[in-house]
Amino acid sequence: MAKFLLLVLSLMLVCISLLPAASAGPKRVARTRQAQEEFRRLGDRQRQLSDRKRQLINVRRGSRPLRHTFDTKPIYDQWRAQGSGSSTTIEYGGGPVLDGKTLKIYLIYYGYWQDGYGQTEVENFIRSLSSADSSTKAQGEAGDQTVRDWWAITSSYYSNTSTVSPIVNLAKVVYDKGSRGTKFSDNTAWDVVSNKVGPGKAFPYDANGIYLILTSKDVTIPGFCKEWCGWHTMDYLKSKRVVYSLVGHHAQCPKSCDAQVFSPNANPAIDAMISTIAHEIAEAATNPDVKSGWFDAEDEENADKCSYYYGDTTLTTNIKGNSAYYNLVGFNGMKFLVQQNWDWATDSCVSQAVSSL
Repeated sequence: MAKFLLLVLSLMLVCISLLPAASAGPKRVARTRQAQEEFRRLGDRQRQLSDRKRQLINVRRGSRPLRHTFDTKPIYDQWRAQGSGSSTTIEYGGGPVLDGKTLKIYLIYYGYWQDGYGQTEVENFIRSLSSADSSTKAQGEAGDQTVRDWWAITSSYYSNTSTVSPIVNLAKVVYDKGSRGTKFSDNTAWDVVSNKVGPGKAFPYDANGIYLILTSKDVTIPGFCKEWCGWHTMDYLKSKRVVYSLVGHHAQCPKSCDAQVFSPNANPAIDAMISTIAHEIAEAATNPDVKSGWFDAEDEENADKCSYYYGDTTLTTNIKGNSAYYNLVGFNGMKFLVQQNWDWATDSCVSQAVSSL
């Protein structure tokens, strides 16, 4: 009997000791787990967004190196709606930039180009990037910002040894009427460039240059208009660095890559391409190898952080009588609407350099 009572008493004590855990314990555990889970979700959110952005902008195609793409406007709108965008500072990763005295642009018109005026626009813009180009004479309204003001933002970026070239030169223009057909594969852009660079070819080797391909309306490219408007990357040809970029014809993407229906030069597709060209040149100059130059925690490069932001604009009337906005003036007074660029010193999108070393 004593043993039985002792057993009952022991069981009662055990039950009593378990009562707090049975009543309050699970709630505390639940609250703790809920808090931990919420904290984990908040802590992981930025990493998840960064992973998504990385998937969007760092594209590996077959054996080609990473490409950094300039996403379409719908993708950026979605990305920024998720709470990202230009919220983080840009940092230097210790790698190369395109420095030296002059940054040369080697321009390839690929396909069936019939827009002579559009080509003049493109070439005038590139010439306008550098104040040292003797043909650059910005002529606009009082107070207009110039294309060379815009480039000064990029030329303030630096490496361990120097800064991005302040002088930009349109070194040479060639026409490729479709040597690789009108349907690009993932490797076509490299095939086009690599067959034009080297001794006895159209372009010399230039480790400090950018080889820029602009395709015509009839050329189709995987992902263009749906995912991206342009991209840049770097590869090696006989152990020599080759930085190159591809921009498709924006007539194919009036809703995803263009900023306005009418444009200052009455040529909406080309005017929109010029902003993309500016975007790619600025990024190729500051992060040529796409991995160790300038970028932020979300893998955005300088121009990415200001994509589709134009700052102060002015309304003008183009030659067809249509109203359109512009924010920069260049060679021969030609007007452009070009996205802003990221100023590393002030962590802000600007149209004119405010940084100083």
